Amino acid sequence: MIIQDKKLEAIDPIQASRWCAEHGYLMILNSGAKPEEYAQWALEFGYHVSPDIWCTDKEHSEYFWRVSTEEVSDDGSKGLFGDDELDWHSNLVPHCDAQEIVGIYGKTITYHTETWICTSIPYWHTLSKATQDFYETLESILWHATDAKPLNQPWKPDWDTKYTDTVMKGIKQNRDKSKVQLCTNIEEDTRAKFNEWRGVVDKHRLVPDHPLGTKGLFFQPYETTSFVQDGVILDNSKEIYDEIWNDWICSDKYTYKHPWKPGDIMLMDQTTTIHRRPDVLKDKPRELLRTANWYKAEVRNHYNYVL
Repeated sequence: MIIQDKKLEAIDPIQASRWCAEHGYLMILNSGAKPEEYAQWALEFGYHVSPDIWCTDKEHSEYFWRVSTEEVSDDGSKGLFGDDELDWHSNLVPHCDAQEIVGIYGKTITYHTETWICTSIPYWHTLSKATQDFYETLESILWHATDAKPLNQPWKPDWDTKYTDTVMKGIKQNRDKSKVQLCTNIEEDTRAKFNEWRGVVDKHRLVPDHPLGTKGLFFQPYETTSFVQDGVILDNSKEIYDEIWNDWICSDKYTYKHPWKPGDIMLMDQTTTIHRRPDVLKDKPRELLRTANWYKAEVRNHYNYVL
C-alpha cells in the first residue's frame, strides 16, 4: 500500500499497522517528518527494543539503526550492512521470534538507490483452495538449524574478512535482545501474554499464524533446505520450492521497487514479505534509519508463536 501527499502527523499509527499487515507493506512517500518525529510516531505504531549496538543513532533516537555507507564508529565500522548488496530475505531469519515489522526512514540520499519488497499476500489469493490447504500443512527447515544444503544458493556476507569485531559483536548482541519482552514501550500485562523467546528453531510454518490473521507465506529463498509434513521431510521439496520461487518471486508480479527520496518511510511485515537491496554505489553517502518492532496488543488476534 502506498500513501502519497499525506503528512505523517495526519496518519494514525495504529491504523497504519493494520494496513501494513493487510498488504504486507506500507509506503509513506514524502512524509514531511523529521527523524525525531518519525521515531515518536513509530513508538505508537509498535513495540520497540533499542538496538544499543555500534550503529545505533545517537543523534535522533535510540530506536534507530543507521544503515549507512559512512563510517559510524571509531574503528571504521560502517552502518548496518550499509554498502552491501542484499538478496531476498526476511529479518526474522535466523531468530523467528524477532521483530515482526521493519521500518525504514530515508535520511540522506545522494544517488539513485532502491529497496525491493516482494509480498506473498496477493500471491496467496491466486492459489487454489487445495494448494492453500496443502501449504498450511507444511513447515520449512532453514539451514541455520541443520547441516543440510539450501535448495538455492544462499546469499552470505564475507563475515571473516569484511566485518570488524565491533560489527560481529553487535549483530550477536542485537539478536540476543530481539525479544518482545525487552521492549521499553510494552505494557506489563501484555508482556506476560507472549511466550518465551525460542532463539533458533529447526522448523517454521510455511503459512504463518499471523498476529492479525493475514494469510501469506514465510518463504526464505536462500535459507530453505526442505519442507516437512507431519514430521516427515518431503521427497518433492525441490518441486514445491521451485513452484513458489518461480510463480511468486521470479514472476515480478508481486514486487514493488522503491527508489528512495529523503523523508520516505517504508514499513514491511517480515512474516509475509521478503525484501532486497540491489547493488549500491559505495563512494557516495546514503543513510537510512531503521526501526524494528512487534504489532501492538490493540491490533493482535493472539500472542502465540507466529512461525
